[in-house]
Amino acid sequence: MRNKNDFLIIIPARANSKRLKNKNIFKIWNKPMIAWSIEAAKKSKFAPKILVSSDSSDILRIAKKYNVLTLKRPKLLAKDNVPKLIAVRHAVRNFFRKYKKKPNYVISLQANSPQIKKYHIDKVIKHLIKFDLNEVISVDKNLNQDGAIRAMKYESLFQKSLSAHVGCVITNLVDVHKLKDIKMLENGNK
Repeated sequence: MRNKNDFLIIIPARANSKRLKNKNIFKIWNKPMIAWSIEAAKKSKFAPKILVSSDSSDILRIAKKYNVLTLKRPKLLAKDNVPKLIAVRHAVRNFFRKYKKKPNYVISLQANSPQIKKYHIDKVIKHLIKFDLNEVISVDKNLNQDGAIRAMKYESLFQKSLSAHVGCVITNLVDVHKLKDIKMLENGNK
């Protein structure tokens, strides 16, 4: 087993979703959606540090109830046109400044994939380590990226070009963006 300082999970969760208002804290199965990602991350056998990055005080307040680290993200980094990777880099830099610890692996976990379980996270991390990849992404059954999990070596997070040594793991998780996605999950696709 690796050291718990090896793994840092970032859950970027911004406010002002366009298609489903407040989707990251929208209640599904009696919990805010982000709670499912936080709980799965906390159960990972890799004992990661977990940090929720958001521009929303409401999202950060909920995250604190689950005893994870939080970071208030600047509004500039929470706009529609800002790639998730930029928010993840910002969170990792702030983590390093505050705790003086550089993780060996960074995992970006999507707040709006409430089906996520610890075994999905662990499977992606194991794949990354076993094959000594730069990055591993989660995909659906058709091998299309589902956006739920992206694990990478620390160095890969900050490189200037796309990773060349990338793998994928089938998780087949729903990426919630609309009310119809919520209804589909609530009708038995948990």
